Amino acid sequence: MDNGYVIIRILNQEKIELYYFSQMNNSIHNYPVCFVVCLKSCNQIFILLSIFVNVQQFCTYHKLYLGQEIYKANLSLNLRQLYIQS
Repeated sequence: MDNGYVIIRILNQEKIELYYFSQMNNSIHNYPVCFVVCLKSCNQIFILLSIFVNVQQFCTYHKLYLGQEIYKANLSLNLRQLYIQS
């Protein structure tokens, strides 16, 4: 089981926002880590996530799911459709 989860949102039909929440109890702050990427540089979010140490510790299934959801968010932006994270 992974020690965190990610919420993906679309901001103003231009940007993809990712919020990483840690479920570790030893943290004194309960704030998310936020990644924001403009539509034209969606591949940059994969580079950022690949070097973020907490995402590196995700299981393979969770990483694949995260990539799939980022792709769906990017596709919904390109098609100007509503994105709902599954």
